[in-house]
Amino acid sequence: MKSVLTEAVSTSVSSRFARDEGGGIAILFAAGLTAFLLFVGVAMDYARSSRAQTSLQNAADAIVLSLAREAQEETSDEELTEMASEQMATMLRGAYDFSVTSLVTTGSSLTITAEGSIPAGLTTIAGYESLAQQVTSRATWGTGKLEVVLALDSTGSMSNYNRMVELKKAAKAMLDELEASEEGLVKIGIVPFDVNVRVPTSYKTASWFRSDSWWITWFWSGCIADRDQSNDVSDAAVTSSSSTKYPGALCSSNNLKNIQPLTDDFDVLRAKVDSLVPAGNTNVTIGMAWAMTILSSQDPFTDGVAPGTKDVTKSIVLMTDGDNTENRWTSSQSSIDARTALACQAAKDAGIVVYTIRLMEGNATLLSECASSTENYYDVENVADLVPAFQAIGERLSQLRISQ
Repeated sequence: MKSVLTEAVSTSVSSRFARDEGGGIAILFAAGLTAFLLFVGVAMDYARSSRAQTSLQNAADAIVLSLAREAQEETSDEELTEMASEQMATMLRGAYDFSVTSLVTTGSSLTITAEGSIPAGLTTIAGYESLAQQVTSRATWGTGKLEVVLALDSTGSMSNYNRMVELKKAAKAMLDELEASEEGLVKIGIVPFDVNVRVPTSYKTASWFRSDSWWITWFWSGCIADRDQSNDVSDAAVTSSSSTKYPGALCSSNNLKNIQPLTDDFDVLRAKVDSLVPAGNTNVTIGMAWAMTILSSQDPFTDGVAPGTKDVTKSIVLMTDGDNTENRWTSSQSSIDARTALACQAAKDAGIVVYTIRLMEGNATLLSECASSTENYYDVENVADLVPAFQAIGERLSQLRISQ
């Protein structure tokens, strides 16, 4: 009898323990699930808040640059605040609650502060009802000058899909944007390129020119090939050494137009753009190298101010629609690409702001890395989008005089 009773008591205790253990597991599971959901919710809400912060910052940056010109016209802060709110409402329509909380003009600067919020998601578990964002954007302006060179692919492939027609429209749209700057503050040069570049034949006797053969001496029509390596990827000074001079070449196509040195005559610039005719193979390196040359204050052209001159920004806008196919030495794309990459780096090392445009075809990696930043690279997949791309760069070039 005793053993039966003992067994019954033992069974009863075990059952209660099992029930208690099961209840404890259920509690632990519920707590763990809550913690997991909170973790997931925090991650998701953080991502949503980050996207909202980025959208708000981008809107504030665009607005402050847009209103900087208005601020220079002595528009009141109240009017500017109203304009900022209207623009933000357009940019962030239906995105979330936001407001321009502060707008201040001081001397030659404009500062905007904006705030926004989005409803909390799963973080409501932790008692959050909304997630707040705050951004500040500032623009300054002055009398800074701008020197820009357009290095434009004029090769045979530009005759496809109306590319050259659209390039002319696009380049002139950029010129229109830059012409609106205060007179005397902007100079622009143009470098059409194929395998070579071209200059007037009057430079045949220039100290920087080199003729390597009798047929160049007698039949030269202005085309210039890559300089000897490593001078082919830089604006290294011309010396008495022939390796530093610019070698004449027979033109692969008579359609290649002469480069246009820096000028503030926008009618001359538009005429140069209109004269472009597509023909020949592609050597992006020489386009970049001669863009640096045009911006230089030393031979062959001396129209640019010296590097590092205060309040002067130098920029290159490079547009191409295809891969490298030929230079002075080879038709190996990888070999030419390596020279192009070195030229791009030399420009950036010299403090030049580089923008690149890939039109439908070409080495996207090379061109994106050539640009000074990811924002300075434009991958244009549709020829109809070339005009907006050039216009956007024109606006950014104008804003360089405001924001940098």
